[in-house]
Amino acid sequence: MPDALILLSLLAVTASIFVWAQRAAVTTSDQKTATAATVHEVGDVAALDEALGSERAVLYKHSTRCPVSAVIIDEVLRFAETHPDWKICVLNVIEQRHLSDDVSWRLGVRHESPQVFVVKGGRCVWHASHNEITVQSLSGQAV
Repeated sequence: MPDALILLSLLAVTASIFVWAQRAAVTTSDQKTATAATVHEVGDVAALDEALGSERAVLYKHSTRCPVSAVIIDEVLRFAETHPDWKICVLNVIEQRHLSDDVSWRLGVRHESPQVFVVKGGRCVWHASHNEITVQSLSGQAV
């Protein structure tokens, strides 16, 4: 049975990467899609500082090992497509655990993944996790 769980996790990671790559693909006219133009990977403290200090941003904590994250990232990417004026930042919690812990410490919010934070005027104004993260819930915060 543990082998089946490992296989399921690997499939979830592969699906997550595939969905993300498909969303960020370059169109035939050589222009990037709105999603590719607005999604930024948080890979260091400077990028995290920029995300948390943004005028309008969504910081999404994504796990490349979690099947729920593999589904929820699609909600975040669909939000990005309909809100190109928002900065969308993705923090991979497995690969960047220290940055994920830093977010929890700075914002005083217990770590979960998937987890999303809406930043307005350099302040976190809303956060949610798991199935609370939808295009509709994010759009409701974008007003």
